[in-house]
Amino acid sequence: MFKRATLFSLLGLCLVSFLWIGQLTFVRKSDIAKIVSQLKKKNVAETKAPVAADQKRHGVRKEIWFTQDDKSRLHFRIDSKASTLTLLPQDDKVDMIENLEGVRCWMQDKLYTSESGPMQQLRYFEAETGTYHLAAQQFLAQTVHLSLFRIPGTALPINLDSQKAFLHGIASDVSFSVAGKSPQFHAERFRANLKPQEASP
Repeated sequence: MFKRATLFSLLGLCLVSFLWIGQLTFVRKSDIAKIVSQLKKKNVAETKAPVAADQKRHGVRKEIWFTQDDKSRLHFRIDSKASTLTLLPQDDKVDMIENLEGVRCWMQDKLYTSESGPMQQLRYFEAETGTYHLAAQQFLAQTVHLSLFRIPGTALPINLDSQKAFLHGIASDVSFSVAGKSPQFHAERFRANLKPQEASP
């Protein structure tokens, strides 16, 4: 009697073990369909285009220096009352574009020495809006009030007397690139008024 009970118990245990191994070993069609569906959802999520991100800022100032061949350094300054920095994911890179409001820009063209001492020639302009492409290091603005100055010293000033400009006017478009040693400045359709002044050396 005892042997028979043991035999039936072993047979039952073997049967349960085979059923359990079968459940773990063989994949049902419903499980395959579920896995395929989950993989498709994952692929769609991974290929979905990244979303651009914006950051609002106030009182923005950019200071840029260029070392010249004679070891002198030209100084640019861009001020804006407010800006929106946009991050645009593209492939494996991120493009950054900053839209500026209430723009003021000072740009040293050259430093030189006159009989009275160190001098600088600089551009100053104002625009309601401007765009700065950080990757290309390029600035663009429209309807720009532009003035050119020759003033004593080598330090870039913050306040300028507009009456001392030897040239002033309005340009429809202004662009400049700050990449490399020599900044490239371009003004389109510039209507200027020239004020008589001593010629620069």
